Amino acid sequence: MTKTVISERFRSVFVASIASMAISYVLISTDNIVAGQFIDDDAVAAMTLVSPIMTLVLFLSYMVADGLAMMFSYAKGRNDQLKANELFGMGAIVTALTGLAVTVILIVGREEILSMWNISPALMTYADDYYRGLMFVALPCMLNVYFYTIYVAEGEENICVKASAAMFVVNVVLDIVLGRWIGVVGIGIATVVGNLVSFLFHLPYLFSENCRLKFVRYFDRRELCQGIFYSWYHSMDTLCLALLPIIFSEFVIFRFGESHLIVVSVIVNMLTLLIAIYTGIVDCLQPMVCQYHAEGALHSVTKTMRLGINSTVAVTLVIIVLSFVFAEFLPGLFGVGRSEPLYAEAVHAVRIFMPFTVFLGVTLMLGNYYIYVERLSLGAEVKLLLLLILPSAGMSAGFFGMQMMWIGVGVSFIVALIVTRLLTRKEHDLLLIDAEKISRQFSLDIPPKFESRAEFLSAVEKFFARINFDDGRKIFLTDIAAQVFDVYAAQSEKFQLEVSIIPAADKTTLIFRDNGTPRNYDDITLENVREKNYMISGDENKLVVVA
Repeated sequence: MTKTVISERFRSVFVASIASMAISYVLISTDNIVAGQFIDDDAVAAMTLVSPIMTLVLFLSYMVADGLAMMFSYAKGRNDQLKANELFGMGAIVTALTGLAVTVILIVGREEILSMWNISPALMTYADDYYRGLMFVALPCMLNVYFYTIYVAEGEENICVKASAAMFVVNVVLDIVLGRWIGVVGIGIATVVGNLVSFLFHLPYLFSENCRLKFVRYFDRRELCQGIFYSWYHSMDTLCLALLPIIFSEFVIFRFGESHLIVVSVIVNMLTLLIAIYTGIVDCLQPMVCQYHAEGALHSVTKTMRLGINSTVAVTLVIIVLSFVFAEFLPGLFGVGRSEPLYAEAVHAVRIFMPFTVFLGVTLMLGNYYIYVERLSLGAEVKLLLLLILPSAGMSAGFFGMQMMWIGVGVSFIVALIVTRLLTRKEHDLLLIDAEKISRQFSLDIPPKFESRAEFLSAVEKFFARINFDDGRKIFLTDIAAQVFDVYAAQSEKFQLEVSIIPAADKTTLIFRDNGTPRNYDDITLENVREKNYMISGDENKLVVVA
């Protein structure tokens, strides 16, 4: 991967996000593995039934966090730090209140929620125990998700990795200790405590000298509704993934019986791993795409999405290979004995299902992207088709056998990508980037060195000549670009620079993006410019000149 400002920012967030998401997945798997090893496979099946409640809590978490984080990134793209701080403060307050409300509902509605499943008394005992352990998870989980989302948007993803690592250690230790001591209820308690510890790890940064986030007591009903509106579309995949295992489980119980739920558990865990990784990649894309979209920098949006889709395909292929290599070991982790017929069935299910997931990853990236660029309805349609409607239809192939069920679900991912292209057939491409608009913008990744000055100015002059600017304006804008480039080139520090030029009817915006040490450019004297702003974030600095 060529080193540019965008690729380095993506790489930094990618590594941190994948680490955090992988830790989250391992924690979910650890819950099931501890139950399978120290209790029995009935406990694993019961936990699979109850786990959508945890997914629904995550969905509600994202309902607050995602939309406000998108608006936070849009504010950063518009160089409005005050608005970003107001949104941060409002989100923290609303998240805390929502977490308390959900906790009350989980406690009061316990019997009604558990009665949704028509299962044997043995499974119900385990399901009830796991539920009671998770009853207080909403508040710490929602606060943890909110701070994680905002910190990634702020460029402080390293703090998120430390918080996730702390959650991992606490959760795994308590899973083993409490799981062996008090059973499934202890595994649920371990999840609650792990989320609480992770949230507490986020707090010290807010009081540090380097923190650019400021907690502002602020509430605006319109903006909150707008944030929830964005979140509804963005979090739809989480809601679908809460419903899909329920649909799978109900179908399998009806068609094959309770004993086959363990196969669903294995596949759902593999699907959870993939979605955790895709969520990590989406966490990279969201702040970058939203910010660049707010700037109107189409080249930067395109570069970011290419990185995201290529990374998704590469990571998925690696996981597919690993799943084939280690498929023989997976059922045993969940308490299935090698002598049982279901062992071979679970192994075959993994090897049948996994190759199709490369289409799942690409289509999910596109669905989220459409929401980031404010094509909300299109993004929602893609997500519903990909994660609920088409898999549910494909599942009906299970009437011809368990293995056919997973083939049907896998084929539905291919169909979803085809349908996505059909939905965008009137657009220029899957990214909806207008070819004419992007051709009237300039973007160049170049080392900020004096020996690169001639190449930079030549590229700028060719661009202005192509879009038919008059000679006076060409000279004026080229002079501005040269002055700013010289300031960057004078720095002794090694860093990357991206320059974007976005002409409009009555103004031209020049964006200089770097990943060096934050510095003060107030001493740059540019005459006859309308605006000059310098924004600092954790992994990217931006100088914007409007002339």
